[in-house]
Order: sequence, then C-alpha cells, then structure tokens
Amino acid sequence: MDGAPILSDHSMYTTWARVLEQEYERLQQDTALGRETLLDQYGATNPAEFFAVATEFFFEKSRQLRQQLPQLYEELRRYYKQDPANRTM
Repeated sequence: MDGAPILSDHSMYTTWARVLEQEYERLQQDTALGRETLLDQYGATNPAEFFAVATEFFFEKSRQLRQQLPQLYEELRRYYKQDPANRTM
C-alpha cells in the first residue's frame, strides 16, 4: 500500500494526494525538528503508516482532528463516508 486507498471516484485522487502528501510532509518535518505533533509521530515513517495513524485519529479523536487539520479530516470523512465528529455522545 502506498498510502492511497481505493477511492469511489477517480477525480478524488488529486485532492486526496495533495492533502495527504502535505500533511505527511508536515508530520515528517515536525518530527525531524522535535516539534510536538497532533498525530502520532510514527505516522512520519512512510505514507501507509501515515494513513493508518490518521485513520486511527479520525475515529478516536475526530473533533480534535477536524478542528486542527480540517482538510485531512474532510478527505477521511469522504473516504469513510462517516462524520464521527458530528456524532452525539
């Protein structure tokens, strides 16, 4: 896996690639500089691990992800066809 899942519409890949690559690179830079990161720094290992870490955060800390990384949240929301940040608890 290269970090890009099978998407329902081919046109989604452009946005998906841009957002995921941007956030992956940011996580790599922040990790290299010793900065605190929202996502687990293990996600900086490779694109597949980034996807796994972002997915975990999407389901476990969705409101925080939506607030701090809204574009990443939106891509994951479209992919999973769920909006966990809007669930009532």
